[in-house]
Amino acid sequence: MLAVSLSVGAAVAHAGVCDAAFMHDGGAAQFTGQGPTTLSADLAFSDVTRPGPGQCRARVQGSASFVYLGIPTGSTRLDYLMTVHGGQASFVPYGKAGEAAPRDGQFDLRMLGLFAYDQLRKGQRLPGASYRLNIGSDSPVGRQPAVTVHIGPKTVGAARAMDTPRGSQSCLPITYSRSTDPVKLSLSGLVLPIAGVRSTVTDWYCPKLGLVVRQDIAQDDGRSSVTLTQLR
Repeated sequence: MLAVSLSVGAAVAHAGVCDAAFMHDGGAAQFTGQGPTTLSADLAFSDVTRPGPGQCRARVQGSASFVYLGIPTGSTRLDYLMTVHGGQASFVPYGKAGEAAPRDGQFDLRMLGLFAYDQLRKGQRLPGASYRLNIGSDSPVGRQPAVTVHIGPKTVGAARAMDTPRGSQSCLPITYSRSTDPVKLSLSGLVLPIAGVRSTVTDWYCPKLGLVVRQDIAQDDGRSSVTLTQLR
Protein backbone atom coordinates (compact mmCIF):
# COMPACT_ATOMS: atom_id res chain seq x y z
CA MET A 1 0.00 0.00 0.00
CA LEU A 2 13.57 4.19 2.72
CA ALA A 3 17.31 4.73 2.71
CA VAL A 4 18.66 2.52 5.48
CA SER A 5 21.63 0.16 5.74
CA LEU A 6 20.59 -3.47 6.32
CA SER A 7 22.99 -6.22 7.42
CA VAL A 8 22.37 -9.80 6.28
CA GLY A 9 20.36 -11.78 8.85
CA ALA A 10 19.71 -8.78 11.09
CA ALA A 11 16.24 -7.84 12.27
CA VAL A 12 15.03 -4.86 10.25
CA ALA A 13 11.88 -3.71 12.01
CA HIS A 14 12.55 0.00 12.38
CA ALA A 15 8.80 0.67 12.55
CA GLY A 16 5.89 -1.65 13.19
CA VAL A 17 2.35 -0.97 12.05
CA CYS A 18 1.72 1.31 15.02
CA ASP A 19 4.75 3.44 14.09
CA ALA A 20 4.08 3.51 10.34
CA ALA A 21 4.34 6.82 8.52
CA PHE A 22 0.56 7.09 8.05
CA MET A 23 -0.41 6.16 11.64
CA HIS A 24 -1.43 9.56 13.01
CA ASP A 25 -4.55 11.73 12.95
CA GLY A 26 -4.79 13.14 9.45
CA GLY A 27 -2.54 10.42 8.02
CA ALA A 28 -3.31 9.12 4.54
CA ALA A 29 -2.08 6.53 2.05
CA GLN A 30 -3.08 6.16 -1.59
CA PHE A 31 -2.42 3.06 -3.72
CA THR A 32 -2.86 2.85 -7.48
CA GLY A 33 -3.12 -0.39 -9.44
CA GLN A 34 -2.17 -1.30 -13.00
CA GLY A 35 -2.65 -4.48 -15.03
CA PRO A 36 -5.28 -7.26 -15.40
CA THR A 37 -5.83 -7.56 -11.63
CA THR A 38 -6.30 -3.90 -10.77
CA LEU A 39 -6.64 -2.80 -7.17
CA SER A 40 -6.64 0.78 -5.90
CA ALA A 41 -7.32 2.31 -2.49
CA ASP A 42 -7.45 5.75 -0.91
CA LEU A 43 -7.21 5.49 2.91
CA ALA A 44 -7.43 8.12 5.67
CA PHE A 45 -6.57 7.54 9.35
CA SER A 46 -8.09 9.27 12.38
CA ASP A 47 -8.81 8.74 16.09
CA VAL A 48 -5.38 7.15 16.51
CA THR A 49 -4.59 5.91 20.03
CA ARG A 50 -1.71 3.84 21.46
CA PRO A 51 -2.83 2.12 24.68
CA GLY A 52 0.48 0.29 25.14
CA PRO A 53 3.73 -0.87 23.48
CA GLY A 54 3.04 -2.46 20.11
CA GLN A 55 -0.65 -1.62 20.40
CA CYS A 56 -2.74 0.95 18.57
CA ARG A 57 -6.24 1.67 17.28
CA ALA A 58 -7.38 3.85 14.42
CA ARG A 59 -10.39 4.61 12.29
CA VAL A 60 -9.67 3.78 8.65
CA GLN A 61 -11.92 5.46 6.08
CA GLY A 62 -11.80 5.85 2.35
CA SER A 63 -12.59 3.91 -0.78
CA ALA A 64 -11.26 0.94 -2.71
CA SER A 65 -11.87 -0.48 -6.15
CA PHE A 66 -10.65 -3.59 -7.89
CA VAL A 67 -11.07 -5.65 -11.04
CA TYR A 68 -10.94 -9.30 -10.06
CA LEU A 69 -11.70 -12.38 -12.17
CA GLY A 70 -12.47 -9.91 -14.96
CA ILE A 71 -15.25 -8.28 -12.95
CA PRO A 72 -15.17 -4.49 -12.39
CA THR A 73 -16.54 -3.77 -8.92
CA GLY A 74 -16.79 -0.02 -9.01
CA SER A 75 -15.81 1.84 -5.84
CA THR A 76 -16.45 0.45 -2.36
CA ARG A 77 -16.61 2.77 0.65
CA LEU A 78 -14.50 1.76 3.65
CA ASP A 79 -15.07 2.61 7.32
CA TYR A 80 -13.26 0.28 9.74
CA LEU A 81 -12.00 0.28 13.28
CA MET A 82 -8.50 -1.17 13.08
CA THR A 83 -6.94 -2.70 16.19
CA VAL A 84 -3.26 -3.74 16.22
CA HIS A 85 -1.80 -5.98 18.92
CA GLY A 86 1.54 -7.77 18.70
CA GLY A 87 2.01 -6.67 15.09
CA GLN A 88 -1.32 -8.23 13.97
CA ALA A 89 -4.12 -6.02 12.64
CA SER A 90 -7.82 -6.83 12.85
CA PHE A 91 -10.77 -4.91 11.42
CA VAL A 92 -14.46 -4.49 12.22
CA PRO A 93 -16.96 -2.06 10.67
CA TYR A 94 -16.59 1.18 12.61
CA GLY A 95 -20.24 1.32 13.67
CA LYS A 96 -20.00 -2.23 15.08
CA ALA A 97 -16.96 -1.88 17.34
CA GLY A 98 -16.85 -4.62 19.94
CA GLU A 99 -18.47 -7.19 17.66
CA ALA A 100 -16.72 -10.11 15.99
CA ALA A 101 -15.01 -9.34 12.70
CA PRO A 102 -17.21 -10.26 9.70
CA ARG A 103 -16.27 -13.43 7.87
CA ASP A 104 -17.10 -11.96 4.46
CA GLY A 105 -15.85 -8.40 4.07
CA GLN A 106 -16.86 -6.51 0.97
CA PHE A 107 -13.25 -5.53 0.54
CA ASP A 108 -10.42 -7.01 2.58
CA LEU A 109 -7.53 -4.64 3.30
CA ARG A 110 -5.22 -7.67 3.52
CA MET A 111 -5.24 -7.73 -0.30
CA LEU A 112 -2.85 -4.78 -0.07
CA GLY A 113 -0.47 -6.41 2.40
CA LEU A 114 -0.44 -2.97 4.03
CA PHE A 115 -0.79 -4.15 7.63
CA ALA A 116 0.84 -7.57 7.35
CA TYR A 117 4.43 -7.08 8.51
CA ASP A 118 6.45 -6.05 11.52
CA GLN A 119 9.87 -7.52 12.38
CA LEU A 120 11.50 -9.05 9.31
CA ARG A 121 14.92 -10.35 8.24
CA LYS A 122 16.34 -11.86 5.06
CA GLY A 123 15.53 -15.57 4.76
CA GLN A 124 12.65 -15.45 7.23
CA ARG A 125 9.55 -17.53 6.44
CA LEU A 126 6.07 -16.43 7.44
CA PRO A 127 2.91 -18.58 7.64
CA GLY A 128 0.18 -18.44 5.01
CA ALA A 129 -3.51 -17.69 5.58
CA SER A 130 -6.95 -17.79 3.93
CA TYR A 131 -9.71 -15.19 3.83
CA ARG A 132 -12.81 -14.35 1.82
CA LEU A 133 -13.24 -11.48 -0.60
CA ASN A 134 -16.85 -10.51 -1.20
CA ILE A 135 -17.66 -8.90 -4.56
CA GLY A 136 -20.44 -6.76 -3.19
CA SER A 137 -23.57 -5.07 -4.47
CA ASP A 138 -21.52 -2.04 -5.55
CA SER A 139 -20.34 -4.13 -8.50
CA PRO A 140 -21.92 -3.24 -11.86
CA VAL A 141 -22.85 -6.93 -12.23
CA GLY A 142 -24.55 -7.09 -8.81
CA ARG A 143 -23.82 -9.04 -5.66
CA GLN A 144 -21.79 -12.21 -6.22
CA PRO A 145 -20.59 -15.09 -4.03
CA ALA A 146 -17.57 -14.48 -1.82
CA VAL A 147 -14.25 -15.67 -3.26
CA THR A 148 -11.90 -17.64 -1.01
CA VAL A 149 -8.32 -16.37 -1.25
CA HIS A 150 -5.47 -18.67 -0.19
CA ILE A 151 -2.09 -17.20 0.77
CA GLY A 152 0.91 -19.57 0.76
CA PRO A 153 3.94 -19.39 3.07
CA LYS A 154 5.95 -16.21 2.58
CA THR A 155 9.72 -15.85 2.11
CA VAL A 156 11.67 -12.67 2.84
CA GLY A 157 14.39 -11.78 0.31
CA ALA A 158 17.34 -9.38 0.26
CA ALA A 159 16.69 -5.63 0.54
CA ARG A 160 17.00 -3.31 -2.42
CA ALA A 161 16.41 0.38 -3.11
CA MET A 162 12.88 1.39 -4.18
CA ASP A 163 11.45 4.73 -5.28
CA THR A 164 8.66 5.86 -2.94
CA PRO A 165 6.75 9.09 -2.16
CA ARG A 166 9.37 9.56 0.60
CA GLY A 167 12.31 9.18 -1.79
CA SER A 168 14.59 6.19 -2.34
CA GLN A 169 14.14 3.63 0.45
CA SER A 170 15.61 0.23 1.30
CA CYS A 171 12.82 -2.36 1.06
CA LEU A 172 12.48 -6.11 1.58
CA PRO A 173 10.68 -8.36 -0.96
CA ILE A 174 8.22 -10.85 0.60
CA THR A 175 7.23 -13.45 -2.01
CA TYR A 176 4.34 -15.94 -1.81
CA SER A 177 1.68 -17.73 -3.84
CA ARG A 178 -1.90 -16.50 -3.93
CA SER A 179 -4.79 -18.50 -5.35
CA THR A 180 -8.58 -18.48 -5.44
CA ASP A 181 -11.08 -21.32 -5.55
CA PRO A 182 -13.33 -21.73 -8.61
CA VAL A 183 -16.55 -19.74 -8.34
CA LYS A 184 -19.84 -19.39 -10.23
CA LEU A 185 -20.89 -15.85 -11.11
CA SER A 186 -24.27 -14.62 -12.27
CA LEU A 187 -24.43 -12.20 -15.21
CA SER A 188 -27.65 -11.16 -16.98
CA GLY A 189 -29.38 -14.37 -15.87
CA LEU A 190 -26.50 -16.60 -16.95
CA VAL A 191 -24.40 -18.58 -14.49
CA LEU A 192 -20.76 -18.51 -15.53
CA PRO A 193 -18.18 -20.88 -14.02
CA ILE A 194 -14.91 -19.04 -13.37
CA ALA A 195 -11.75 -21.06 -12.86
CA GLY A 196 -9.54 -20.37 -9.87
CA VAL A 197 -6.67 -17.92 -10.32
CA ARG A 198 -3.10 -18.71 -9.30
CA SER A 199 -0.53 -15.98 -8.97
CA THR A 200 2.85 -15.20 -7.46
CA VAL A 201 2.90 -12.04 -5.36
CA THR A 202 5.78 -9.94 -4.05
CA ASP A 203 5.14 -7.33 -1.36
CA TRP A 204 7.90 -4.71 -1.11
CA TYR A 205 8.02 -3.78 2.57
CA CYS A 206 10.04 -0.75 3.65
CA PRO A 207 10.93 -1.07 7.37
CA LYS A 208 11.57 2.61 8.01
CA LEU A 209 8.12 3.58 6.72
CA GLY A 210 6.48 0.51 8.26
CA LEU A 211 4.42 -0.37 5.18
CA VAL A 212 4.36 -2.05 1.79
CA VAL A 213 5.06 0.47 -0.99
CA ARG A 214 4.53 -1.85 -3.95
CA GLN A 215 2.88 -5.19 -4.66
CA ASP A 216 3.84 -7.09 -7.84
CA ILE A 217 1.45 -9.80 -9.09
CA ALA A 218 2.37 -12.33 -11.79
CA GLN A 219 -0.25 -14.71 -13.22
CA ASP A 220 -1.20 -16.34 -16.52
CA ASP A 221 -3.03 -13.29 -17.90
CA GLY A 222 -0.08 -10.97 -17.33
CA ARG A 223 1.57 -8.86 -14.66
CA SER A 224 -0.13 -6.38 -12.37
CA SER A 225 1.09 -4.00 -9.69
CA VAL A 226 -0.23 -1.92 -6.81
CA THR A 227 1.97 1.06 -5.95
CA LEU A 228 1.94 3.56 -3.11
CA THR A 229 1.47 6.92 -4.86
CA GLN A 230 0.77 9.27 -1.93
CA LEU A 231 1.71 9.21 1.75
CA ARG A 232 1.32 11.72 4.55
